[in-house]
Amino acid sequence: MAYTQAELTGYFDRINLPNDVREALLAGRDRLKALTCLLHHHLAAVPFENTALHYSADRVLVLSPSLLYEKIVRRRQGGTCFQITRLFGEVLLTLGFELYMSGARTNKSTSVAAQDKDGRAKFGDWQHMILVVLIDGNDYLVDAGFGPNGPVDPVLLRDGLEFTDGDGNLGRRGRVVHAPIDQGRARHLKYWRLQFLFNGSPDWTDIYAFTESEWLESDYQAAERAVRANRRAWFMYRVIAFQIVLKDRTPVGWVMIWDDAMSWFQGGKLSRRMRFKSEVERINALESVFGIKLGEEERREIVGTVAFLGGKPKI
Repeated sequence: MAYTQAELTGYFDRINLPNDVREALLAGRDRLKALTCLLHHHLAAVPFENTALHYSADRVLVLSPSLLYEKIVRRRQGGTCFQITRLFGEVLLTLGFELYMSGARTNKSTSVAAQDKDGRAKFGDWQHMILVVLIDGNDYLVDAGFGPNGPVDPVLLRDGLEFTDGDGNLGRRGRVVHAPIDQGRARHLKYWRLQFLFNGSPDWTDIYAFTESEWLESDYQAAERAVRANRRAWFMYRVIAFQIVLKDRTPVGWVMIWDDAMSWFQGGKLSRRMRFKSEVERINALESVFGIKLGEEERREIVGTVAFLGGKPKI
């Protein structure tokens, strides 16, 4: 479904989008520049988070555009990649962009939850959702919610192309290569592999890999159910919230809650970290830093689960 003009305005207000960028998007001018600014403000305002899996009774991740609008725009929540990327895709469709949705295999060895980080790419199943957007005859990878290793600018799909996203403020360089993945037997089948060089490292690190195949509604619904039903997935036993930090419309760092700690990064380097002493402290941080407000009943749903921060539950 396409959003109405009133809903589009509500979304623009939700992400604090400057008026000149709104005008350019609505007029179809400077599409790549306007899309880049839209993506930056989206990443800074809509947190990538999984609180619905820990602070709700049903643990359901809504996916319909109308329910996502209610959750993310009206209730000012965030969501998983399937949720916030779906919303962002619907916004782009409303604005007249040509695009399709697809899925990516994430590299387990570079996940924030990885225990084994030997540098080799270990691609898992389809756990991430991305957009491929057509602008001026060129395809761009657009990632509206992945975490600290996601690109913050649209990435032109051109084999071997190197780029610096966020005006070089995130401490990394990126590229996309069109190549098979090591686990695959069909060596003639190629993936687009997103890779980064971190903080001057000489070795490229795979982040995720995807193909130029369109996901239909049933595909990403099935993938979302598989992720939610996987009791061994870190999403199910750790609370996470992540968003980009902007300065003068430019990404300069990020802030992230991971389990029992909240960290701030500038230039790709840790600048500050605090540990939560209780569940109350984490809930307060979710609201004060990420704008995620939880009702009394929602706060109690985490009590007794593996993700609950110990102590007497005075929430």
